[in-house]
Amino acid sequence: MPLIRYLTTYIASYFQARRLRKQYQYHQLNREETRQDVVHFLITENTSLQVYWKSLKAGISVAVIFCAFEYEALRFDCYLKRKGHYHLQLMECQDNCKEHVLMAESTVEEQIDRAIFELENNLYYYLQRHPDRRVRTLKVERSPLKAAIQSARTKMLQDLQKIKADGIKSDSIQLVNSQS
Repeated sequence: MPLIRYLTTYIASYFQARRLRKQYQYHQLNREETRQDVVHFLITENTSLQVYWKSLKAGISVAVIFCAFEYEALRFDCYLKRKGHYHLQLMECQDNCKEHVLMAESTVEEQIDRAIFELENNLYYYLQRHPDRRVRTLKVERSPLKAAIQSARTKMLQDLQKIKADGIKSDSIQLVNSQS
């Protein structure tokens, strides 16, 4: 019985990872057009953090993504006028399952702190539930990860100050994609 369970899990995770790769490649163009002031913080050869801000119909958001291999393994959207959320890529998520989690924090600064807390303390928990085996078994050294996280936090706060200072409104930028 354990062999059957192992094979089933292996095959299911392979097809889920393949679906996510195709989805990521398909939506890549729309993502690049909506993301402003994108900065990459390299952690290791296969991992990085990506920080940017975006303006959508849903609102204005600063965001950080943990990228592993070709995946956006974990993305935090911190909204100015509403509650933020983060997106997960889960191995066993059913069709009716939500792949994002709402943040309880109400201000964007608190949401940024929550994102940093999750990256520092719970990153491996989320990675171990990813469909791709390479991501599930990924080990990242703490010191480059910590440095990248702190740099990402600083950049997110700078983007937030820029947005507030410029008075950017979500309807003042041509919207390409209304998904968050």
